[in-house]
Order: sequence, then C-alpha cells, then structure tokens
Amino acid sequence: MDDAVSHEGLTEVSAGRALESACRQIGVNPGQAELLRLGENAIYALPSEDIVVRVARSDTKDIEEKVAKELAVSRWLASQGFPAVRIRDDIPQPVRAEGRLVTFWEYVPPSPKDPDLTDLASLLRAFHELPEPDFAVAVLDPFPIMRRRLARADGVDPGHVEFLSDACDRTESAFRAIVEDKQGGLIHGDAHRGNLLAGDGQVLLIDYEAVAVGPRAWDLIPTATAVDRFGLPRTEYAEFCRIYGRDVTDWDGYETLRTVRELGMTTWLMQNAQSGKPAVEFALRMQSLREEDLGRRWHAL
Repeated sequence: MDDAVSHEGLTEVSAGRALESACRQIGVNPGQAELLRLGENAIYALPSEDIVVRVARSDTKDIEEKVAKELAVSRWLASQGFPAVRIRDDIPQPVRAEGRLVTFWEYVPPSPKDPDLTDLASLLRAFHELPEPDFAVAVLDPFPIMRRRLARADGVDPGHVEFLSDACDRTESAFRAIVEDKQGGLIHGDAHRGNLLAGDGQVLLIDYEAVAVGPRAWDLIPTATAVDRFGLPRTEYAEFCRIYGRDVTDWDGYETLRTVRELGMTTWLMQNAQSGKPAVEFALRMQSLREEDLGRRWHAL
C-alpha cells in the first residue's frame, strides 16, 4: 500500500477516487453517485445500481477488523430476520481501492416518512433481546478510535487536541469500571435516529461498525443527550423511554457515559473541522466542554 495514499485524509476527493476505483473493479458505473455522508466513512448512493457504497478511511488492520465485523453483523442480523439493511452478497466484499476498504450494501429508496424516536426505541428493544451472535464481538471501547483521531488531528488548535486528550484520560477509568460490571450484552454502539432508514413498510437499522458487547445504557445515551444538546422535546424523550422501558438519566452511570459519548461526537467532528460549518460547530462544542456547560445547544451536521 502506498504510504501517500494510506496517510491521506478522507475527503470528498480522496473518497471519490476510492469509489471510482472500487466500482471499476466490480463492473459498476459510479457516474451518478450521490455523497450521503462524510464522517468516519464516506457513504454514497448509486440508485441506478441498487447499491450503497461505503468507503472506509483506510485498509489498516484495525479498519479491516471493523469492516469484517460489519459484514458478519449484517449477515447474522439477516439470519435472525431482524429489520436491518443488508450487505450485497452478490458482490465480493470488501474491495481494496486507493488504500481504503470499500463495501457494497443494498439501496433503500427514500421514503416520504422519516423514522422517528418511537421507531428507534422499538428497534433497540428488539436488538437488545437478540441472542448472542455465533461469532466473537469485542467489548465496547471507544477510546482507541478517539485517540487515533486526536493523534492524526490536522489543522486543529493544539490546545483543543490537548484538552480532548486529557478529557479522555480523566474519564477512561470510570468508563471501564462501568463496562467491567458485566451487566449488558450486544449493543449497536451508535444508536441514533440518523442510523435508521424507512424501507418498504418497515424501518431498518443501519451502520454496524460500532456494534459491541457492553452496557445497554450506551445505546440510550444519544437520545437522552439530545434533549440538552440538540433541543429534543422532553415529551418525545418521555415517549422514547416509555416504549423502550427505561430512562437512562436516572442511572448513576449516566454522567460518565454521556461525557464519553460527547467526546466521541466532538472528536468525530474534529476530523472535518478545518473550515465552514464543521469548524464553527467544533469551536462551539469545544467551548461548551471547556466550560462544562451541559446545556449548551449543539447542532447536528
């Protein structure tokens, strides 16, 4: 693998090159690709091919293991009849292109009705009731990926990087004590409304890269945090709790998990915070974290 390619950040340009290369390898036309999301991965829709393409940041060993897990989870959920987006098993998976790993998923046409939090609550309850999968799943540990992001921070104020690194150090032991309490099971790992798709008559769960074994509360934190950070009405949160059957804010581990989740969201945003709206939002989040302002409104990007 070419070092210049492997060390290049994931941008629209670099992800687009990987998309085109991977599509050529499998005989698919990428000409009408639509970029849906650029974050930890680049996600493209190819409606004419009934494909969604997922471009990972690299093809390093850690990314390779994560991609293998995503594929295994997708196939296992299909075997369980769980409503989740499927891998395109008629295409070789994954494909190496431009120093990155690329996977291909079924395309779900847009629905006139967006999924809501009641859908998320129902899916999470069902997900948490699934049996143990027939393959090994790692224990929840968001710290390595946060520290990799910080180590690779480019164009970010070094003071912000130092603050976030110190914050990770301060919270890690309390987080590990919660995880080691052994009360939990299979979790989605990144459970928010953005990881739902309205399909043909049902709502589907997507994005399996963070699936792990850990406290079920971790999957409830994003919705609980959204009340303060993203203006979620408390009535909607109350309905989410009613359908799932639990209010995680009443639990003594909530503050620790919330802090770690917010560090994860902020280091994720940091990867693309060199200019424009991401830079403005990153600055806002950093100020609120430094001031320990838990009520400061954030904005989803």
